[in-house]
Amino acid sequence: MEPGLKQNESALVCAARDGDKKALQEILRRNWNWLRALVYSVLSDRHDVEDVLQEVCVRVIEKIATLREPERFRPWLAVLAQREAIRYRSRRKASPPILDEESLAAQPDSRIEEFVERLGRDEMCEKVMEAVRAIPEKYRQVFVLAYSDDLTYRQISEILDLPLTTVQIRLVRARRMIHDRVMSGNKVA
Repeated sequence: MEPGLKQNESALVCAARDGDKKALQEILRRNWNWLRALVYSVLSDRHDVEDVLQEVCVRVIEKIATLREPERFRPWLAVLAQREAIRYRSRRKASPPILDEESLAAQPDSRIEEFVERLGRDEMCEKVMEAVRAIPEKYRQVFVLAYSDDLTYRQISEILDLPLTTVQIRLVRARRMIHDRVMSGNKVA
C-alpha cells in the first residue's frame, strides 16, 4: 500500500475506533475483496463466505476499539477473519450436493443437453478448484489473495503479516501443486 493510502487508512481506523460509523464502513469497503478471498481460502466453499463475512463485520464493530496500532489494521483484520472462518468451519460440516439420475431425469431434454455441455466445459475449472481446495491452507491463502483481487505481493505480505519472500515462495509452490494435481490427477500432499 502506498504511504499516503496507509496514512489515510490509519486515519479512518482511528475515526472508526472513536465511533465514526462511516469511517468503519469505508475501511471495510476498501478491504472487502481481499477479505472475501481470505475467508474463501479458509472455507473453500463460496456459499458460506457471506455468513462468515457478516460475523467478521460484527467482530470488527465489537473489537475495533482494541486495535492499538491503526497502521496494522490489515493484519489485524486478516487474523480476525481467519479465526472466524476457522470457527465457522469447525462448527459446520459441509457436504457437497449430489447429482443423481433422478434429478437429471426431472429436467427437460434441452436442459439436460445444456447441462451435459456445460459439465464438459466446466470440468477443467472444477479440477482446478478441487486442486486449490486440496493444497495446504497457508498456500491456498496466498494463491487466492493473489488471484482474487489486484493485490501486490507486498500487500499480501502485509495482510498475512509474512515476509515478502515467503509470500513469493508460497505462491510459486501453490501454483506448482495446483498444476501437478490438475495435470496428473494425483493427490497433493
